[in-house]
This record gives sequence, structure tokens and C-alpha cells, in this order.
Amino acid sequence: MIHAGWLGGLLSREDGYRGEVEDMEALDVLAAFGSTGRVGLLHPGARLREVAAAYGMPWDIGRIDKHHRWPHLYSYGDVEFVVCRCRIISSVTIQTWRGTVELPSQAQPGEVTTLPARLTFAQVADSLAAADCQWEQLKPIEGQCGLRTLPQRVDFTFVTDDGPDPVLHAAGTWAHEHDCMPAAAVDAAFADDFPLEQAD
Repeated sequence: MIHAGWLGGLLSREDGYRGEVEDMEALDVLAAFGSTGRVGLLHPGARLREVAAAYGMPWDIGRIDKHHRWPHLYSYGDVEFVVCRCRIISSVTIQTWRGTVELPSQAQPGEVTTLPARLTFAQVADSLAAADCQWEQLKPIEGQCGLRTLPQRVDFTFVTDDGPDPVLHAAGTWAHEHDCMPAAAVDAAFADDFPLEQAD
């Protein structure tokens, strides 16, 4: 069943593209993410160098596969994103399970904004409706349920064993499909080895 939102309330689709989170609530940011697939400047298909120019260098979480540098996982606060070898963001996930969420600040590069984020299924669904964002409910599995926004296909995952109402655990995009550069072309395009890999 597809749930249709209504236009009005807190957020318009355009708000999700501005790259500004300082004056927004966590629900607003998540509704924009569900509607647009973006968290500020972070979205599948974005180029890491352009994002780093605005937000500063991200935290290097590490390799997806320890034997290969790419793809690589980075984050700004609780916004994690995977980057392929051609330095394009392939997916974005917002972790909310800590009860707060840290979001990148464009006003102060290198800094994060912390917002309360213990959010229920009903709160998220209402916020998506206010953003005029359609969604469908996912088949529940033991301990969790979820919804997927349309057409952006951002999946919101909720845990069902943490109180009477399902609580948001994370929200994430599907992987961005594109043809990666050949290894030789990557070496030429990133002769400076941007970004330098942080030692463990």
C-alpha cells in the first residue's frame, strides 16, 4: 500500500536541497532525506571533493573490504556514506539509534550539529506526509519494521523491541549505480591520492 503525503506543514521539496541543517529539527531533516535522497550536500552521485570543500574532511571510518581501499566508508557525525574509487558517493545512511543525530554543518566546516532523534514510526510517517512524500510499508521481520519512500527509495528501519512504539534506528538510500573509472584512469584523475587514507 502506498501512502500519499499532503503538501504543506514544515517542509517543501526545495528545502532538502539547500545544504542547511542548523535551523531544522531532526524530523525535518529526515523528511527532506526521504523526499530527496539528500542530507544537505550529501547524496548518491555527489563528488567527495566538492562535499569536502564545503564541510571539511569527513571522518574516515574505514574500508568496506580490508583488502581493498575502495569502496570506503566515511561520515560527518551520524551521516555515513560510501564512496567508490572514482570518489563519488554511492549511498548515504543516517544513524539515529543513539537517540541523537549529529549532522554536518556547512556554516562551520568540520563541525556538526546535534539534534534529538528518538523518533517513532508515527512521527516519521506524519513528517513525510507533511513533506508531500509518498511511502510504502516494508514487510516486517522479527524485531523490526520499515518503510520506503517513493520515488527516492530511502529505507527507514525501526526497531520494535525498544518500547511500545517502533523507534527509528536508521535511514538510508539504495546504492547509486554508475560505471566506475578504470583503475588506471583513477590514478591519473587523483594523482594527489585524495583523500589520504587515515592509518588505523
